[in-house]
Amino acid sequence: MTTTKDPLSDILEDKITNETYGLFPTPISKFSLHNHTELKTQILNWMSDSELLQKSGRESITHNVVQVGKTNQLMNDLPDVANAFKHAISHHNDNSMHYDCDLAVNESYLELANQDAIYAPHEVSNCLYHSIYLINFDEKSHSYYKFRKCIGSNHYPIMQINSKQLTQYNMTEATFSMKEGDIITFPSNLTFGFDSNPSNERITLSANIVPA
Repeated sequence: MTTTKDPLSDILEDKITNETYGLFPTPISKFSLHNHTELKTQILNWMSDSELLQKSGRESITHNVVQVGKTNQLMNDLPDVANAFKHAISHHNDNSMHYDCDLAVNESYLELANQDAIYAPHEVSNCLYHSIYLINFDEKSHSYYKFRKCIGSNHYPIMQINSKQLTQYNMTEATFSMKEGDIITFPSNLTFGFDSNPSNERITLSANIVPA
């Protein structure tokens, strides 16, 4: 944005002459659960009676990550957790895309990531949103999720040139502050993952969101 030399002018045209716009921002919501402690206790108890699956279907994009229990089983067994996701999803939709339909969890899975775990950058297909509940997450010893700008176009970038400084327009990867008890929701076609996880027992519950 460029302004004239007379910042005290009350004429709008004198205050702003040139602007740069950021079009089509990507909505990512962080919904903090007030009853996380109670839900975490329920989930940990559920995990103690559940088996570690040898195959989850995501082995090609993960390392040292295992699924606990069958797909959708936790949501079916713990209605309080399912209800928490319902509120988080509604919050995201009401503050972003405003899809004119009811939304529901189509597929959900609990995952345990141990030391040196990796989740390769990927997207999720056949759904509107993807949500992740950080159940056991230490901000200092567990990896944050990172998100990547879509650069799938044959014409991006036209030229690869070093930038003088990092801005919201030229960065291709970003993250933000997140903590245990947060449910992160974002468009399912947004690329995400995490780097080598420093320590054990990073527990998350992921869900794919579709029209009900």
